[in-house]
Amino acid sequence: MADIKIPTSFNIDLEFESADIVKRFLAWLIDFAIRACYILLAYSVLTSFRMDMDAHLVIYIILVFIPVTFYFPITEISMNGSTPGKKILHIQVVSMTGNAPSISQHLIRWIFRIIETPLYFMALLPVLIPLITIVRTPYNQRLGDLIAGTIVISTKRKGSIEETIFRDLSNSDYKPQFPQIMKLSDRDMNKVKELLDRALMAKDDELAARVAYRVKDVLHIESDLPHTYFLETVLNDYNYYTTRNN
Repeated sequence: MADIKIPTSFNIDLEFESADIVKRFLAWLIDFAIRACYILLAYSVLTSFRMDMDAHLVIYIILVFIPVTFYFPITEISMNGSTPGKKILHIQVVSMTGNAPSISQHLIRWIFRIIETPLYFMALLPVLIPLITIVRTPYNQRLGDLIAGTIVISTKRKGSIEETIFRDLSNSDYKPQFPQIMKLSDRDMNKVKELLDRALMAKDDELAARVAYRVKDVLHIESDLPHTYFLETVLNDYNYYTTRNN
């Protein structure tokens, strides 16, 4: 397993552990078994209603073929980069930036999975192509990962995004309130985050108030927001401006 360091906009490296090929294969086997069981169940139900495939092909396509074909993009998008198999094996797909993959990245991975699958059987070695790319790439990526800009990681992270000031605002219509926040440095904001977390954990409203008053005083901000909400807002604002300036 390779250690993956992803630099953030805040001069902090997020450290992940790439998922090894054994876990990825076992996850694939679990997902394969789920799809196979679904096909058998759906076929049994349809035939119990005397609906043979030749006479009711459209129904079979809608209820059997489409769900199985779109299994990976549907589960990975809805489960934040996981499938049932990946969830059981504690692995997850993430973007090379450390964020959750976009829908387009999930679709690219899926398209290349479809392209690779017939090649597996033509070669009579179902895992040859992904095995070669996973083994030969530094971050254990298959071809779809390389094209989509994604990696598969162990969910047991060495460095968590939650432990930094990073907040993923890429999929939201967030509107910042305090542009003055850019006068502070990464170190300042990390200290704000540290003190806010401490205040929330200890339910210490006085500490949160002191930090909020200090930030307002330094930046000449006037705000009636509750202290913890104000601090969360300035952290989000800092993320917003920093990620758009990089």
